[in-house]
Amino acid sequence: MEKIIIIHSLDENKFFAMNGEVKVGHLGYELEDKIIYINSTYVDPEYRNGFLGKRLVDQCIKYAIEENFKISPRCSFAVELFRRIKKYDDVKVI
Repeated sequence: MEKIIIIHSLDENKFFAMNGEVKVGHLGYELEDKIIYINSTYVDPEYRNGFLGKRLVDQCIKYAIEENFKISPRCSFAVELFRRIKKYDDVKVI
């Protein structure tokens, strides 16, 4: 298996997990008034349980910090991750 990389598509408002040329996961968001609303996270079943969903969220958080944005998790996966990981509180909108 190739190394999985995360790429950001500003045009599509998505972060993609790529295994070579194959999309194996994504995080979709909306950006409004300097707030990123995470609407969806998906990882192909063959790639689950490898922390790929968390890597997608982490990349989104990195982007938010670089751009001085806040994040509002909406999809169930992101909501649960933000609940469990307290270091995300710095970027979370209450």
